[in-house]
Amino acid sequence: MQPHLTLDRYRPEDRAALYSICLRTGAGGDDASADHDDPDLLGHLWLGPYLELEPDLAFVLRSAEPGAPAEPLGYVVATADTAAFEAACEERWWPPLREHYRAAPPRPGSPDAELVAMIEGGRRTDAPWFAAHPAHLHIDLLPEARGAGGGRALIAALTDALEARGVPGVHLGVSRANRGAVAFYGRVGLSVLAELPDTLIMGRALGRPGAPAHPGGAHAHAPAGAGGGAHAHAPAGAGAGAEDDGGGR
Repeated sequence: MQPHLTLDRYRPEDRAALYSICLRTGAGGDDASADHDDPDLLGHLWLGPYLELEPDLAFVLRSAEPGAPAEPLGYVVATADTAAFEAACEERWWPPLREHYRAAPPRPGSPDAELVAMIEGGRRTDAPWFAAHPAHLHIDLLPEARGAGGGRALIAALTDALEARGVPGVHLGVSRANRGAVAFYGRVGLSVLAELPDTLIMGRALGRPGAPAHPGGAHAHAPAGAGGGAHAHAPAGAGAGAEDDGGGR
């Protein structure tokens, strides 16, 4: 990772900046601000549940320019146990959002309406590869942070944390159209587990024995939905800004 970047754990005061990154990388790595009337909706789907329910698996890439504030430039979030995460979302994360958007619905046919429909529908993952890859992740980097080793560093920090919990594998979903993201994930050890019409599900086995894989939340905080990028649920875990070094919806 280049010296103008630094990496550490998520802090509660990072939330607004990370929501902004989620939006600014929400169109296949490009800025999705013009597509959404509600700037928080992408974050509510693909970022907020992890920060709220499983913050111990959230890592932040920051600028480290001398004399400048250490502003967030990217992040990776994850859950160690997708099934527990999805159950916790149903119990704790989706209900208040459903109530909010039923009272103040988005414009019919708009991109926001599509996202609200996803909130209403919830998420359930069930596939042959799921047992061996129960964790999933989302990663997003702003354009100025790509190609400098930050994406690799975020993935390394996360996989170390998952391996320490004894998690056997991790998966994500990425748009077929985001070729830079697909190539990046291949370079950090993920391979294709399943091919959907618009999405590739990619995964990686993890190898270090450790403690049981309890999400920071179904048992302590409990996890929730995914976004920005890669799910098997929607696409599951990747972010939006992958290119040669980052996430990828």
